Amino acid sequence: MGASTTIVLPDANVLYSRTLRDWLALCHLEVDGWFDVRWTEDIMAEVVYRLRRDKPLASDRQIAGVRDRLVEVFSSGRIAGYAIDSNMSYPDIFDAHLHAAAVHGDVDIVITADKGFVALADQIDELPYEVHSPDTFFCLLDDLDPGAVQAVTQKQLDYWMIRTGQFNLCAHLERAGTPQFAERVRLHLQGSC
Repeated sequence: MGASTTIVLPDANVLYSRTLRDWLALCHLEVDGWFDVRWTEDIMAEVVYRLRRDKPLASDRQIAGVRDRLVEVFSSGRIAGYAIDSNMSYPDIFDAHLHAAAVHGDVDIVITADKGFVALADQIDELPYEVHSPDTFFCLLDDLDPGAVQAVTQKQLDYWMIRTGQFNLCAHLERAGTPQFAERVRLHLQGSC
């Protein structure tokens, strides 16, 4: 991530996780211009489908509200008009839309926890974008601006302490598949005492 804004495209598995979704949105708002988040209707549809499948009795506000808030926070981020390259061999055919959107949207980084998509990156010598796990992406942000990550850490802690009275940010990050970033957050928390 250099002087210009880095364009990132999170996979549905990142936006589906409340923990990862919240950290991505808050970091996006805190680091002011370092990275911009893109999304597609396909990604949003998958997020909404998975939320509904996991919470069949949730209200529309609870399910579609997630999508609405993401669109509001990442308001200029929609990628549309991409075409799937049917001549390409995809380790997981359901990742074709993500690759096509990343290429069409001139994305710099795809954030995914999908091992099949990582296999696609290994298969193609020269992708026009980098593939990062949520853990490596958040660690990269912390490398670039630890002060911003510290501020987000404090906001997260304040929010959850008011709501629940106790909350272990690091445990939630570890469960969300970001153990290295959880350790960095632990250090930020120790530094704020």
